[in-house]
Amino acid sequence: MQSIRNFRSLGGQTTVEGGRVRSGLVYRSGHLAEASESDVEALAELGIRTVFDFRNQGDLAVEGPNRLPDGVKQISLPMADSANPSGIRENFASFSAEELEERFGNGKAFQWMKDASARSVSDPVRTGQFGRFVQGLLAPGAAPALFNCSAGKDRTGWAASMLLLAVGVPEQQVVDHYLETNQYVIPGRYGDLMMPLMSVHEDYFAEQMQVLADTWGSFDQYWTDGLGLDGGHRQALRELLLD
Repeated sequence: MQSIRNFRSLGGQTTVEGGRVRSGLVYRSGHLAEASESDVEALAELGIRTVFDFRNQGDLAVEGPNRLPDGVKQISLPMADSANPSGIRENFASFSAEELEERFGNGKAFQWMKDASARSVSDPVRTGQFGRFVQGLLAPGAAPALFNCSAGKDRTGWAASMLLLAVGVPEQQVVDHYLETNQYVIPGRYGDLMMPLMSVHEDYFAEQMQVLADTWGSFDQYWTDGLGLDGGHRQALRELLLD
């Protein structure tokens, strides 16, 4: 892709029972508002039928709507941005070095992202949205599908992790897939200071799993009590995603 950040397929991971996640069926990415004509053509060639957009109105106001091939169904599930949990988009480039240091220095940015990552699995509104995402993905004819947020790393990151965990992929493989996002990060101004906001870290995932256990007790309980799904949904997801 020329202008779509962090575009990649789920697939290739193996499950504890010996299954393998299909490639070329479910994709993830950052926003598609700046997709080039060749990007749109590529999406059409991949056969994308459904796009799930996790961006909220603040994201859309800054970035614009996704550019998609004709005929693609788009489902909006607006979620708060982990890097901007207040919902206020700030132009960090306008901050002085001193202001950035005061706000994000001394580990504050890293802790901010850990806290925001935790909310992905503890907030009941967010869990309900992720549940609707799974239901939408399982709808007849929905796949091949793509899901995106702004950078394709936080909201999209947990959605991918949740799908892989649900079909039985071991945690280490889930973490490995999660961390692939860092291959697409382009350091910006004050990169070291702001890197915790621009990248992902295994501690963010570990925090999510700890909060999941503390809040729901287990992934199985999260699936039912948090996402509002049942065993039938989980079996259907296995049948969809696994060879």
